[in-house]
Order: sequence, then C-alpha cells, then structure tokens
Amino acid sequence: MIQKIKDLMAMKEQVDVIKNNLNYATSSVSELKNEIGALKQQINDNINELDNKNNEFFKNFDENVTLIKNIRHDFEKELFQFKLLKSQLQKKLIEKFEEELDKELKIQIDTLKKDSDNYNELKENINKITEKVNNLSEEINKFTEISRNIKKEDFELTRFAHQLIEMDKEKLELMQKIDTLERLVSKMRRQEFVTR
Repeated sequence: MIQKIKDLMAMKEQVDVIKNNLNYATSSVSELKNEIGALKQQINDNINELDNKNNEFFKNFDENVTLIKNIRHDFEKELFQFKLLKSQLQKKLIEKFEEELDKELKIQIDTLKKDSDNYNELKENINKITEKVNNLSEEINKFTEISRNIKKEDFELTRFAHQLIEMDKEKLELMQKIDTLERLVSKMRRQEFVTR
C-alpha cells in the first residue's frame, strides 16, 4: 500500500514536470508567434513604402516624358528657325542637335529601365519572404493548437524542441533577408538621388 502511494507521488511529480515543460513550450511558441506577427507588419510596411516609391517612380517617368515632349517641341521651333539659315549650316546644326538628343534620350531610358528592373526584383524577393512568413505562421498556429490538445502520454518534448529550433533558424534567415532588402532599398534611394 505504501509502495503504491510512493508510486503515485512519483507519478504526480512526473506529471507536474511535464505540465511545466508544456506550459514553457506553449509560452515560447506564443512569443515566437508575436515576433512573427511583428515581422509580417514590418514587411507590410516595407511593401507599402515600395508602393509609394513605385508611384513616385512613375510620376517621375511622366515628368520625363513631358520634358521630352517639350524638348521635341522646342526642337521643332528651332528647326523652323534653322530653315532660314543657309542649307549647309542648317544640316550641320540639325545633325548635331539630333545626336545630342538621342544620347540624352538613351541615358534617360537606360536609367528608367534599370530602376524598373531593380524595383521588380526587390518586390519579387519581398513577395517570396512574405509567403514564407505566412507559411511559418500557419505552422506555428498548428503547433499552438497541438500543444493545447495534446495528451500527456503522447507529448514528445525533444521533437518539439527541435522543431522550435528549426523555426528559430528560419526566423533568423528571414531577418537576414529583410536586412539585405533594406540595404537594397537604401541603395535604390541613393541611386535615385544621384540620378536627380
């Protein structure tokens, strides 16, 4: 009888240990979920900022198109005046002007194309990271639900700890990618400032 009581006491201690471990694991998962939520918010903010940059980019593009139209208009006016000059001088001036205009147009088009390519690449990378974060959040929700409903005898603390470690690694990788993306955004801003 005494032995049974001792066995029951020992079993109760083991159950208490398992409960404490389960509570700790659940708390850790909740904290990780909150961090992932903050990370998603930060990514959404970055996407909004990129959208604003995109709007500004196309606004500048429209302004450049207007500028080019004005240049063309001015060119047509100058061409009319050049017709009053001697034919040889007129031809040389027109050829020189067209050459410079083509160079300027090529520079502007190349710059716009480069900015557009950088923006598209950056947006694609952010979309991939957002998708990974969403998938990771779904997995965390699954683990949270499992931790609430799991039976004491089926609980495998070691496996769960490994899974938490893997999720932490993924989180670190995502943070590194976000840092890389922030540097890319800063680089694009500097390039845009230099272009202006």
